[in-house]
Amino acid sequence: MLGRYENFPEMYHGVIRFHHQTSEKKLQEFIIKALHDLGQEGGFDFPTIHAVSDCEVEFDFGIADGAIFNYLDRETLTTSVKTISEYALPVLDFLGVVRYYKKGSTRDRRPLKFDYYFLRFLFHDGSVDFQIFHERGTRRLSMEDLSAIIIKRVDRELSEVGLPKVTVEETRTL
Repeated sequence: MLGRYENFPEMYHGVIRFHHQTSEKKLQEFIIKALHDLGQEGGFDFPTIHAVSDCEVEFDFGIADGAIFNYLDRETLTTSVKTISEYALPVLDFLGVVRYYKKGSTRDRRPLKFDYYFLRFLFHDGSVDFQIFHERGTRRLSMEDLSAIIIKRVDRELSEVGLPKVTVEETRTL
């Protein structure tokens, strides 16, 4: 089933609850677009995040489909948005890979250990629980920072079409 990973861990390392004022279908569409766009752009610098200030950061995301994840490329984005336009999903699960590279010239760019996350968005009436499970890696980018980057990108997508931004109510992490 699109959007749901059969083996999502029962225990998660962080949860962010936020409210929204748009339809669940539209919000789901913007979440998928935001993750797709983060994956397509490369070489992010986050000078204010100390743990990654000396790195270039890149993201890859895959959307769940039963026991597998499909890389969130243009084709998968189109198919997923089409499915969501027909009916809102109660859950959206993703695999997120955060890749780190030591800053330097393009020729001298060295990969560092990557982080792997399971991301789950649970939709309720007007609110969303965004759960994060750190699968493996060095956790160089904290879950708070990762969730803030994703939510900021979703807000950007919403703002571009004149919809209100989401409101974070609570953040809890281990």
